Amino acid sequence: MSHNSNTNKRTAWNVKEPKKTNRSPDSGQVLTNPEAYDTLIKNHGVRVKVYRTMHCPNVKSVDGAEHEIDCDIPGCNGSGWVDVAPIETLAFIQNQSLEKMPFVEGQVDGNTVAATFLTGIELQYFTLVELIDFTDIFFQRVSRSNTNTDNLRYAAKRVNVIMDKNSKLYYQCIDFELDPNGNIKWKNGKGPMPGTIYSVHYESAVRFRATQAMHANRFGQKKVSGGVEYHKFPEQWALTKEFLVKRRDQDGNEIKPNDYEASED
Repeated sequence: MSHNSNTNKRTAWNVKEPKKTNRSPDSGQVLTNPEAYDTLIKNHGVRVKVYRTMHCPNVKSVDGAEHEIDCDIPGCNGSGWVDVAPIETLAFIQNQSLEKMPFVEGQVDGNTVAATFLTGIELQYFTLVELIDFTDIFFQRVSRSNTNTDNLRYAAKRVNVIMDKNSKLYYQCIDFELDPNGNIKWKNGKGPMPGTIYSVHYESAVRFRATQAMHANRFGQKKVSGGVEYHKFPEQWALTKEFLVKRRDQDGNEIKPNDYEASED
């Protein structure tokens, strides 16, 4: 079984293959079956994107690792981490725990899950994992800007409803659309007046960070024609919900909160 059968040797994902020896298994030796893990994941897993996560290189020195305050590297957002080279794959998710966490913008859950990945998909601490087909509900308050675009804390996949301070409701496709960055783009003549505070109920992609290696170093033998192969088995990690502090658009520019300025008379 090739470890790259699940990665197709994609850039940054050309992982090490199993080593084969000509030694014959001992009589009665019970060998593990790595294909069984992959079969479980392929039959019951969900589609995810797994990134290559690493330290941001924009630091003052290698030893001190003091991060530059104004970092322009896309994806860093001042966190000291960058996420690159995502690969689409499958993961089997289980053991969900839930803890509510209050934020100024609203209340979100800080749940942790256990996820097992296909052979060849390797993670490290803080690796970013994003679910492709699922979203989380989030809500926050926004102040209408002077333009037709209002920035959200997270990139919205869809907006369910908006209510302004006058109890007026607004709906996607009727009063506004979502721009390519997942922000609200009001239609001409629609929406509350600039400076008006409103609440948004919307859905955004589910994103996790790898926080604990549960079964990351599992090794064993498999009988093959002419000998035995030494395999690294699928990894299982505890993933914790990620909460973004800053966002960047498709060109890597920071998406800042709305900046409403009252016009001078």
